[in-house]
Amino acid sequence: MSFYVDSQTVLSGISATEQAVLFERVRMKIGANVVKVELIDAQIKQCLVEAIEEYSTIINNWALGNRMAEMLGLPTSYDFTLKYVTNSLYFEESVTTPFSEAHGYSSPGGRELKKDVIYLTAGTQNYTIPIGRDVNDVLWFTPSFLNPYGLDPSANIAYNEFGAAIQGHSLYTIMPVFDRVLSTQAAELRNTVVGSEYTYHLKNGPSGTQILSLYPVPNNNSGVTSTNGIGYMGTPGCVYYEYYDSVSVAGNPKYSGTTANPYISSSAVTVGNGLVSGPADAKLNYLSYDMLNTPSQTWVKKYMQALAKETLGYIRTKFSDIPIPDAAVQLNGDTLLSNAARDMETLKKELLDLLDKLSYKNMMENRAAMQDSVNKSLGYGSLGIFLG
Repeated sequence: MSFYVDSQTVLSGISATEQAVLFERVRMKIGANVVKVELIDAQIKQCLVEAIEEYSTIINNWALGNRMAEMLGLPTSYDFTLKYVTNSLYFEESVTTPFSEAHGYSSPGGRELKKDVIYLTAGTQNYTIPIGRDVNDVLWFTPSFLNPYGLDPSANIAYNEFGAAIQGHSLYTIMPVFDRVLSTQAAELRNTVVGSEYTYHLKNGPSGTQILSLYPVPNNNSGVTSTNGIGYMGTPGCVYYEYYDSVSVAGNPKYSGTTANPYISSSAVTVGNGLVSGPADAKLNYLSYDMLNTPSQTWVKKYMQALAKETLGYIRTKFSDIPIPDAAVQLNGDTLLSNAARDMETLKKELLDLLDKLSYKNMMENRAAMQDSVNKSLGYGSLGIFLG
């Protein structure tokens, strides 16, 4: 750690005069009238810097615990230090998006659902889907048996007798709806037993491609290629499929991809998309002294005194006592180290307990409890009489 560079940042807002007064106060606190404190200004100044850094670390970790979900997906260039990040549903959307995309839906700003076509060839079962496509659905399905030509052309009520003109058999009849449904189900069941249902299978192909296998195998004696899809003049024709573009190595503006930040090594460069993907790349800087309010400054001063005790304790443990004429002065290094450890642990616990009470979750629970108490208290009062 470069102490002198850090001191220029975290000590902004405290003048040299204020530092001198504070350093002298530390000497008086830990001197105990035993011997003159062996700490120079630079050592005490380092204790002050480390105290501010320790406070900053605890506060920033508290911010991560409360707002990490809101920071995810935001640019890493944003400085979140002492910033309130508003609530969003980004994290929830990132979790539910794969499920919604599987059904052809996506949140605003998500990946575009695209469509492409494969022209069928008689006798060819396997077709290649290009690399970089996440297939969502293949529109290869058994054609409906409820077609314009009707299921019962021998019926005695012709559709065109009612003045309607449609494409198809002139004996297309008007019958009750349940008759159409039952007849269709009977025809589909018959086809399943004696024939083959339309289905497909996707598997990985070479070089990142995918292989689409169609069942049954497309076949057409005439060999005519149609762009009207399946179920029209038989096959071959074409089959459509829906897909999303795969997230590339460089990432996606909506999704974090493989890495959020650029990583440079001696042999390769992996480019990221500059989005926050976790606590390590959310920008949270050390707080400066002038950014702290009075309670925070008090905590920093007390922690600085504890660090000064620890520093002085290490110095004084080098010798157990100092010989003087006809006597010896025993040093209190071990006592200082013990007191310093106790003070630092106490200060950290007090700060962590306070931050736990001030977590967003606990604040919401406290506010809800207050509102319940208010409603209960108001319930004991008399109700006004409404006169219409």
